[in-house]
Amino acid sequence: MLVQTTSDKVVRFKSTREKDLFDKDLRIAIAKYFQDNNISKFANAEMYFKTVFAIVSWIAVWSLIMSDILSQRPLLFFAAFTALGYVNIFIAFNIGHDACHNAYSGKQWVNKMMSYSMNFIGANSYLFRMMHNVHHQYVNILGTDVTLETHGLFRFTPDEPHKPIHRFQHIYTPVLYALAGLHWAAVKDFKWMFVEKHIGNNKNIKHPFSEYVALVISKVVHFGLHLFIPMIFLSAPWWMALLGYLSMQLLPGLTFALIFQVTHVYDGTCYPKPDEEGNIENNYAIHVLETTADFSRKSRLGSWLMGGINIHVIHHIMPGICHVHYPAITEILIDVAKKHGIVYQEHKTFGQALRNHMSILKKLSKPDATVPRYRETAPAISMN
Repeated sequence: MLVQTTSDKVVRFKSTREKDLFDKDLRIAIAKYFQDNNISKFANAEMYFKTVFAIVSWIAVWSLIMSDILSQRPLLFFAAFTALGYVNIFIAFNIGHDACHNAYSGKQWVNKMMSYSMNFIGANSYLFRMMHNVHHQYVNILGTDVTLETHGLFRFTPDEPHKPIHRFQHIYTPVLYALAGLHWAAVKDFKWMFVEKHIGNNKNIKHPFSEYVALVISKVVHFGLHLFIPMIFLSAPWWMALLGYLSMQLLPGLTFALIFQVTHVYDGTCYPKPDEEGNIENNYAIHVLETTADFSRKSRLGSWLMGGINIHVIHHIMPGICHVHYPAITEILIDVAKKHGIVYQEHKTFGQALRNHMSILKKLSKPDATVPRYRETAPAISMN
């Protein structure tokens, strides 16, 4: 699991003037929206409320656990840890994600401070910034998009070498997805800090010594608050606190993984493949529209809880905008894309998105699976 898997190849987008016109028109239209409404593209009152809500919720649930009143009630004890896990992913979706994209505030020190919320829940904000931004730039391109790196356990792309185990990936995937949070906290950051030399087009990376120190400190804080302090101070046996930590990771981890995965890995997405020189025959914005789909866009509660992760297309094109603005500017995206004859992909519900995700996993479980490389002006795919 600690083996380098990234590519030495530098990937570039090879666009045309006509394709760039779509991106230009979209950016002009969205800039006009913010100007006409006299609003900032960064956090607003709703975002500040969500931040306070997240902090208060974490303190409340953790305090309930540490009060020791649930230690003799195993089901409620594990339920409380599971709730803490969901608060953690709420923090990741709504605060850490925006901050790592410098979308929370126009002040960089504020973004950096808020990005440390990722460290608090078990991830590393320094690596997340680097890796997630690379994922944004090279969606569904094997060797460059870090989210496709799965230690060979999954085949998310036809360019991944097929293994016999992949024949059953649509069956075992949900089980392994549930381990996503635990893997991130205990393995993933160490792999990318100590083993991988390349992250996207950033080659032979030398991490600052201060980030190694920050990695260790943040892991101590995370495991200390979520595992070791409960093990030491609660009247529940140590193994019960350990199981509590696992319950904090499993269902929330499954939820976290599925919400992210269904936006890119689904039946109907494209898998562009660089030529020998590393060129992708497309414009970046159109590349996003061909490899990304929104889901449950009309669900106000869902979008509020998921921090706009479900409204994913505009997020990839303009990640520097706070997610509270996504519903409005996605309407602009849909309108501009329609005028340019470009397909906008959307699943009406999470159920539809999940079915299409499982469908592509089953399709890619076969070694001879074929998928589209580019689409651009093809008719809209069916999401029913």
